[in-house]
Amino acid sequence: MATFGPTTPNPEKAPAARRATFFGTAFHKVSGRNQVAIPRAMIKALEAADEGQLLLMRLGQEGFLRIYTQEQLDSKIDEIRNNEKLDAQTRNELVRRLARNAVPFEPDAQGRFVLPANWVQELSLNDEVAFCGAFNWIEIWPAAARRDVEAQENENSAGTDKLLGEMLNG
Repeated sequence: MATFGPTTPNPEKAPAARRATFFGTAFHKVSGRNQVAIPRAMIKALEAADEGQLLLMRLGQEGFLRIYTQEQLDSKIDEIRNNEKLDAQTRNELVRRLARNAVPFEPDAQGRFVLPANWVQELSLNDEVAFCGAFNWIEIWPAAARRDVEAQENENSAGTDKLLGEMLNG
C-alpha cells in the first residue's frame, strides 16, 4: 500500500545527496546592459543543492552557453581525468580547455547576471534568450534559434515520443 505524507526516514539508509537538476525552458528578455535573470525554478534548484560557484562557458562553436555548478564541472573533469581510453596528453588538454572556457559568475538575489559581451555578440544574445534545463546543466540559447530547434524537434519526434511513452509506461 502506498504511503502519503511525511514518513520516518530509515536510519540505516543514508539520504541521497541532493544534486542540482534543471528542467524546462523559459524565455527572458536581455537588458540593454546584457543582463539576464536565471528562471526562479532553476535558482531554487541551485540553492537547494548548494554546489558551489556557478560557471558560464561555451564549448567550441556551440550555438548556446552552458551554466554548470562547480561540483558538476568538477565531476566532468574527473570523468575526463579517469578516462583510460584517452592518452594523458589528451586528458590534460581537455581539462585545460574546460578550465580556460569557464567564466565564474555570481547572480544577484534575483538571479540576474551580466552575459559576457563577446558571447552576446557571437551568439546574438542581445534581445531575448531561452534558459533550457539540460538535467545537469543549464543552456542559454538565443531565443529565435531555440524556437527553431524546438520546431524541428517537434517535426522529427514521432519515434522518440513512442519510445519515451513505452519507457514511462513500462
